[in-house]
Amino acid sequence: MTLTIEVSNELEARLEAAAKRHGLDKSEFVRVALEEKLNSQSPERKPPFQARIIATNVPVKDRSREHEWLAQHRDEYDGQYVALDGATLLAVGEGYKEVAEKALESGIKDALIVYVEGSNHPPFISGGVW
Repeated sequence: MTLTIEVSNELEARLEAAAKRHGLDKSEFVRVALEEKLNSQSPERKPPFQARIIATNVPVKDRSREHEWLAQHRDEYDGQYVALDGATLLAVGEGYKEVAEKALESGIKDALIVYVEGSNHPPFISGGVW
């Protein structure tokens, strides 16, 4: 089957550059990209890894208090890592490792450690082919 589509000059230039990076001609690159996109939406698609159960007797910790705290304080700690235990702030810092060490020093081994993005950041959405 032959399919002809019209795209902007900018998109065509991007396709050519991406095809070159992958060592393919433009037509082959577009065909592969379309197949990958369609295959990723297929209901019978298998995950790229095999999930395995590590433990069945470990309770799942309720993180709702941490999420409430983050919703209330996200603008105050924008661009920083925080360690939380419930609604208690254990540590704040510029790097994950530093915050994790401070959280461990406080005696909490299962603290929630996250990078905080303020309300001025758009929500993260994944799903690109490249």
